[in-house]
Amino acid sequence: METYINYFKNTIKDYYKVIVGCFLVSFIVSIILMKSIGIGTSLMLFAALFLLLLDIILMKKDKKLSILMFILFLPIYTTVRRVVYFDILFFRVTFETIYVLVLFIFSFKDIKIKIVSYYKNDKRNFNFIVLVLTFLIFCINSSFFSPDLMKGLSEVYIGVATPIMFLLSFIAYFNKEDKERVFYALILALSFSCVYGYLQLFSRGISLSAIKSNRIYLTYGFHNVNIFAGIILTVFPLLLELVLYKKNSFKKQVFLSLMLLNYILAIILTFSRGAWLCLLITIFIALLSKKYIKILYIGLIPFVVGFKPIFSYIMHRGTTTSFLQNESAVARLQSIFTDLVIMLKYPFGIGGGNFPVAYKKFSFQGYLAMPENIRFNATVAHYPLEHAHNILLQIGVEFGIISLIIFIAIILNRLIVCFKNYSYNRAMINSVAIYIIFSTLTGNEFNHKGVITGTLVIFIIFGLISILNEESESLKN
Repeated sequence: METYINYFKNTIKDYYKVIVGCFLVSFIVSIILMKSIGIGTSLMLFAALFLLLLDIILMKKDKKLSILMFILFLPIYTTVRRVVYFDILFFRVTFETIYVLVLFIFSFKDIKIKIVSYYKNDKRNFNFIVLVLTFLIFCINSSFFSPDLMKGLSEVYIGVATPIMFLLSFIAYFNKEDKERVFYALILALSFSCVYGYLQLFSRGISLSAIKSNRIYLTYGFHNVNIFAGIILTVFPLLLELVLYKKNSFKKQVFLSLMLLNYILAIILTFSRGAWLCLLITIFIALLSKKYIKILYIGLIPFVVGFKPIFSYIMHRGTTTSFLQNESAVARLQSIFTDLVIMLKYPFGIGGGNFPVAYKKFSFQGYLAMPENIRFNATVAHYPLEHAHNILLQIGVEFGIISLIIFIAIILNRLIVCFKNYSYNRAMINSVAIYIIFSTLTGNEFNHKGVITGTLVIFIIFGLISILNEESESLKN
């Protein structure tokens, strides 16, 4: 930590004129736009623009530190999509895409060197890169079946190409020694989001009913409670790993324990069925070791005894409404059958961002495809869905069946690599598993109205798996 503090001090001394310039530019832009966007958004724009300019300038001196800062400030960049979220041809412009594109361009030579190294020395990771790039190609291909080609391409650019460019840049500069730094950057970034969310949520009432009705304010700019929960859950296993398996100083252990409570509270307050269930699964996976096996057995006893009421409480989201009488649950159930209808009709996809239109067109066919015993006993959802609430079906519908198969292959590739050394990769296995479980049960998108944080996080996890399990490195050792 002291090393980084000294590094920042020296950087400030070397670039103080540039820093002042970034400050002035950010201040002037935010002042000019204040009247049209409001004081609150203007302040967020000032902070985000200042940090973005600094982050881009820092690339010249230290790309690794620049990337860590980008990860740390992801929640702040996300909030300004209200101001910066538009298309130039097929380029979807946000603060995240601006940074990643600049980083990718400046890192292209190093990325090429890394890929060549994988080709020569590390077939597992090279195969992963091939799968990722093939996935991108078939996602692009789906845009040609879209009613709006440019819209389809822009969705692929922000939701698929941008995370892949970031992934390639990430693996070009990071190594095994950076594992903990990346963990902390992700944990701190989302911790800030949680605390800010509490201030927004509790200021509107602290009663259970008030929290339930106002839970959207917990999300800190991520727009959707489930999107927020998905991001938190993907990072949560990294925090568990540091708390349970890392030898920390007393102060650091207290800090990490407070962060752990912070994450658990945030997940509980989302009132998301999938989040509650995945919280239990995440803790279960984290405790699967010789060190904690006795604690796991003891904890399983009351869980098994109370499984039925616990599961019922989760499925009903803490209410007395049954599953088939819950509009949200029935809508998602209907979505499964509707998505299958669309995929059979359009096997190469309908293009990114076109799910809402296709769902409205085929939802009745999906409803009729549901078994009669479900239809006759279920309420009817009175609203259409904007996305599939299932990452696999979302990919299949928008990007095509082949893209779906490749994405599943990517997940399997990462898990197979991890299981070769389970204890070393426990946190990454947990993150990937929970990402898929939550994204399948509750839903996720590569791009949710400009929010790509969750996609960037899972691709960072993919990148961590690569750098922590490089075959060429193991041969050197």
